This record gives sequence, C-alpha cells and structure tokens, in this order.
Amino acid sequence: MASQSAFFDSRAREWEKNCYPAPVRKRLQELIRDFGVLPGMHVLDIGTGPGVLIPYLRRLVGKEGRICAFDLSFEMIRQATRKPLSAQDLVLQADVHHMPFRNELFDQVICFAAFPHFSDPARALREMSRVVRPGGSVIIAHLLSRRELSEHHATHSAVARDVLPDDARMESLFGEAGLSLSDIVDIPGRYLAKGNKQP
Repeated sequence: MASQSAFFDSRAREWEKNCYPAPVRKRLQELIRDFGVLPGMHVLDIGTGPGVLIPYLRRLVGKEGRICAFDLSFEMIRQATRKPLSAQDLVLQADVHHMPFRNELFDQVICFAAFPHFSDPARALREMSRVVRPGGSVIIAHLLSRRELSEHHATHSAVARDVLPDDARMESLFGEAGLSLSDIVDIPGRYLAKGNKQP
C-alpha cells in the first residue's frame, strides 16, 4: 500500500496533463453523460485523483447540487482542491474502506478510474452502498476495458496486480453490497458498471 501511495503522490502534479489530453477529454465527456447526473444531486466522487471529474460534475449538479470528492493520496487531493468548487462542495483525504460519511447521504456514488486499486473491493462496495440513498446509484467506470486496464497496469510494478474483477465476480460484489447491478459495459475504451440501491 505504501508503494502504491507513493506511486500516485509522485505523479499527482502531472497526472492530468499526461493522462487526459484533448482526445481523452472528449471520450470522458461522453462517458460522464451515461452516469445520469442530474441538477440538484448530491454526488460522491470516490478516488477523485486530481479532481478530473469535478468540473464536469459541478456543471451537471448546478447551484442546488453538491459534490463531495476524496482520495487516499494527499498529493492528489492538493491538486483536486484547485478545481472550481461551490461553497457547499467538499474535497478531503479519506479511505474508501472507512468513509467518514453518514448513511444514505448521496444520490449517486461514482468511482472513476480507482476501483482496481482498493485492497478490499467487497468492503469498498459495501461502503458505497451504505452512503448512497435508496433509489440512488453506484457507478464504477474507466476509459479502458477490463483487459486494456490490466495490460496498462502491468507496465507499472506498484499497480501491476490492480485489476477489475470479471463480470461474474463484479455481479456478486454488487449483490453482496445490496446493489442491483443493471448492466456492465466492457468494450475497448470503456468500462461501466452501474448498480442501484433498492428504495
């Protein structure tokens, strides 16, 4: 875990420049449209990194909405706090396995480009389910397919073992967390798993 934290801390300053050039930004906007974020929503951005999603989410939730974003990497959070935020928004350092939020606080929980890095994915999903409201959704998303992501991580020793679960395991994890998995999209350039918490 220490080597993983060091990996992200050391890359935080240049992360967006290196990972999100204009063509990738266009694909990201298309992906975010499929999240279903609506004005007025309270959205949790898990593993925010340098706050890549924050400007997009801020526009979508509008003046009445709220964004809460967190990451385990302190250096990533330093970058995220520089994003445009409203007074009601919150950016903090936290661990997905022990989230400092009360139950059923958010309308939507988004985990973008982070899920494979969690040491206990079952516990992480249970925490996501705990903090989302009944009728709300939990989203796990990437701009790479499961296979592409595995190949990409394999090039860095600190994250080489960080992979997405296969479809059967992901469905099981969602179910164990009390979430109804509506669909898994796993195609070149996109991974999207969305589950709903029953009202």
